[in-house]
Amino acid sequence: MSAPDAYNDPSHHEDVQEQLFRELFREYEHRLYVFIMKILRSDATAKDILQDVFLKLWTIRHQLPEIENINAFLYKLTENRVYDHLRAAATRKNHRQKLWDQLQSAVNGEEDKLEKKEFHSIIRDAIRNLPPQRRAVYLLNKDEGLKQKEIAEKLQLSPNTVRNHLAEAIRQIGTYVKKNISTFLSILP
Repeated sequence: MSAPDAYNDPSHHEDVQEQLFRELFREYEHRLYVFIMKILRSDATAKDILQDVFLKLWTIRHQLPEIENINAFLYKLTENRVYDHLRAAATRKNHRQKLWDQLQSAVNGEEDKLEKKEFHSIIRDAIRNLPPQRRAVYLLNKDEGLKQKEIAEKLQLSPNTVRNHLAEAIRQIGTYVKKNISTFLSILP
């Protein structure tokens, strides 16, 4: 085989491209690693990005002879990979923060529901602990919306007795709630 035929041989081009790639790898591996480490300060991430850079370089190895400033090209390629990594990390962080916020909102919503449910349960217990006639007066007023005069007529009591029962029911319920809500709040985290 003559010299011109060897030069035109496709396997010869592959050998030259592979050799050029190896030389670039040896010359730039450490320099690019240091460059990435200065920015990211993570050995594993620097190695991953370096691998991506050289994988990209391998995929375009047939274009290497056409690149005028390989130094600038490699640093720009590395810089772009670092920016890609930082953008992806920021997106992941924002996504994690949104998920965390949604989780906290759901948990807080559930805690609020539980607190309201517990508060209503305490009020119901307070009402159940009222003497029967006082409880009846209170429920007719609060649940059925009857006025004191209507309650007095319905239960055949004097309006003053109804007013006294309502005032005493509100005082007793308030005392019961204060006593029991502090116990409930003390067990919350």
